[in-house]
Amino acid sequence: MPPPPIATTDGNGDFTLQLEASDDVLVFEKSGWERDLVPVSVLGRPLALRRAPQHRLEKALVVRLDFPDESSRVSDDELRSRLFYRQPNVASVANYLYEVSKGSLELEEGAILHLTDPGHLKPRPDELLSDISHWVLTQMKGLKLGDLDAVNNRTGLPQPDGKPDHLWIITPGGAQTISHDPAQFTPTSFLQALPWNHQLKWPVLIFPEETPLGNIVHETFHAMGEHHVDDLYVSSGDPDTAGIWDLMDVGMYRGWDSYHPQSGPWFSDTAYSPSQPMGWTRAELWYHGCFRETVSTLVLQGSTWTGWLEPLERAPHGLPQRVVVPDPRNRGSFWEFNVRRPWGFDRGRVGGRWGPGYEGLIIARVDPSLLTDDEPQGPVHVLDAHPGSPRPPAPCFPNGRWQLDDAAYNLGRGETARGQDGPLFWQVLTVDQAGRMQVRIGLKGATGAGAKALRR
Repeated sequence: MPPPPIATTDGNGDFTLQLEASDDVLVFEKSGWERDLVPVSVLGRPLALRRAPQHRLEKALVVRLDFPDESSRVSDDELRSRLFYRQPNVASVANYLYEVSKGSLELEEGAILHLTDPGHLKPRPDELLSDISHWVLTQMKGLKLGDLDAVNNRTGLPQPDGKPDHLWIITPGGAQTISHDPAQFTPTSFLQALPWNHQLKWPVLIFPEETPLGNIVHETFHAMGEHHVDDLYVSSGDPDTAGIWDLMDVGMYRGWDSYHPQSGPWFSDTAYSPSQPMGWTRAELWYHGCFRETVSTLVLQGSTWTGWLEPLERAPHGLPQRVVVPDPRNRGSFWEFNVRRPWGFDRGRVGGRWGPGYEGLIIARVDPSLLTDDEPQGPVHVLDAHPGSPRPPAPCFPNGRWQLDDAAYNLGRGETARGQDGPLFWQVLTVDQAGRMQVRIGLKGATGAGAKALRR
């Protein structure tokens, strides 16, 4: 794919850029400032970027691990492009994290080490991953972390904690998540006790070199916060989770052009455009809420509310991007409203499919009490605007997981504009050229006139 046109603003903030008819969104970014995805339709209005909240530079320590009976095939340079390149239109971990943090997190290469593990010969099932990572950590005793340790792994705050910010062990071969081959590893993240200090655990990612981007950033989100970010899927074929609408569910596989599980490489056409996380994941779970200010949140404290929602993909601009409605039936549970647009990484499709319900208002029922360190319990249930639609044909996501790709509420032919879930009801009223949606939200039986609290 050719690089997109790029322009730099002058001292007055003006720029000249030649656009194609198909260009509908521009990216505005500057290191240390909020990154924004701006619809072309609003370019005539003044746009002011703000300092990125909790801005930081995090470095990754990469260990390329070979075995006597299997060596890496992907070069260091190719791996760098997949992990750290920040050029436009590159599907990389660094570009993904920069986008979903809205400019707050810049990821860079810290170091790439090469090791050969002599003790784990084939067969190497997933059950050996902990032993293999234990061996790798044994080789790292005495390593001076320096700028590899800039933030607290649990909170994300700029406080070194004696752990590398990102430790990635990369093995040869393909990913079992795509190939279904038990002889290949499943990308995994976990907390590994240090061999010389069992009281201290380092977050570790271990994944094969041919792992698609979606799997890598999914596991990275687990590690950032020491596994406070939970899996949102439940089991194969369960239709009642977050589906394609969150990275921590099957949204990690967004950007899936063809299905060829037995023959790689997969990086260029499989899971190369993973979904952005929903508001709850991004604002409350990721690094235990470190990036809360990147999402404007409104909490409904009355019976009804009518107002505008800004697309979640944009930087905050005053309007809410996340409306939270407490569920009166279950203390601590709530509904979340987001507007999702096919911008940035959310532009990825599956088999090129598109139609009603693929963008618009997403409503999710959330029960935080179902967060767990063990088997996923399904804390998020997206409410489907088109519950009768059939399962899509191949290519579709692995393991039979439900996509919910047409779950959005919207206006127009074939769309669903209103819905209800227990006492909650909602209706899409208007959609403007900037992708914003005016909605009416209410609770039957509630009293009060829509008092609300807006926080950024």
